[in-house]
Amino acid sequence: MEMSHHLKVVKCPNEKCGAPIHLSVGHFKGGVNDKGGVIIQCDECSTVFPCPLKNPIDASGVGKNGRTLDTWIDDLPEYLETKYNIEAKTMAELSITPVFGYEKAPAVEWWPHADTFYNNGSINFEMEAVAVLTKYRKQVSDNYKSYLNLYVKGRHSADKSFVFIDYELDGTKYRATFAKQIETEGDLTPDNLYLISHSKVDLEYQIDGIFSRNQLIIFLERLLNRWRYTAHEVLLVVPFIGFNYKNAEEALSQLWEWLENNVDSEKTKLITRKGTFNLFKQAQDNSGIAFDVLVDLGLLEPFFEKLTGKDAGFFQKSHAKYYVGVFEDYVEVLSGSFNIHTGTYFENMTFKRYRKD
Repeated sequence: MEMSHHLKVVKCPNEKCGAPIHLSVGHFKGGVNDKGGVIIQCDECSTVFPCPLKNPIDASGVGKNGRTLDTWIDDLPEYLETKYNIEAKTMAELSITPVFGYEKAPAVEWWPHADTFYNNGSINFEMEAVAVLTKYRKQVSDNYKSYLNLYVKGRHSADKSFVFIDYELDGTKYRATFAKQIETEGDLTPDNLYLISHSKVDLEYQIDGIFSRNQLIIFLERLLNRWRYTAHEVLLVVPFIGFNYKNAEEALSQLWEWLENNVDSEKTKLITRKGTFNLFKQAQDNSGIAFDVLVDLGLLEPFFEKLTGKDAGFFQKSHAKYYVGVFEDYVEVLSGSFNIHTGTYFENMTFKRYRKD
């Protein structure tokens, strides 16, 4: 049966808290949709309260900032009121907001690209890597299935996965390294693997010179995802993201979304101009859902939330542009004249690896 989902946000009823708790509301098209509800515990203050929710057992659920303690169909039963010391009448006082026009950025996907630093002369290793991954897809899938049994039984957990494939081309042996995020058991497949490293590629040689902005945005994406899976910390120092031109807001928003989509927000710190972030907020205000509304409803992605906090990094009197992956014994640095833009203009950029000592 066809089913759709939409987002609602309920505010924690604790007056001292008010945390926005996300509800994913499922609706069966042309079928029976059960009236019911869910007992929610707020992650911020631990307040427990009942909340009406359609199809609470088989189609809907509680997301960000809260967790499900219990569910019911039809009216809230007395035994749940007693068990959790709650009252049905409090549901009439809840602040519940349906959210329309908001879409979370899709998961990042890797695809082979002609303008890549994974090459050697006329050999594009991205094209070779995807060919060899396709060739060995069944073997990779079988390995994921073997691990799935341990994962589902709770004997092992992982938040990322690495796939190493050795192959030979024209008498030379190579190794391609892929990685992906593991959030649910559904991620334990060969789909959406990202190439993060390839043998016999000297990045200090490959990235040293003049490149177009369109080339460099691909280079930076490759490095950000390399660092997402392998670096301890990532530091991005960039004065400008997008352009402050008339009719450039959509492109500016897309660049911010691209950036958020290609970093691990927990390990990444962005240092930019306050005016640059304000341009993004302005573009968001004009996109359908105002920035302040996203904040109020808890809809900001973690990367953007960090820029609204006390530890946000802003500077004004600097034109430095460098992008850094911090490892245990060394750092990788992409630096030069490139802000985060696209286009055919040329920039000077260099990649270097430095030992920490």
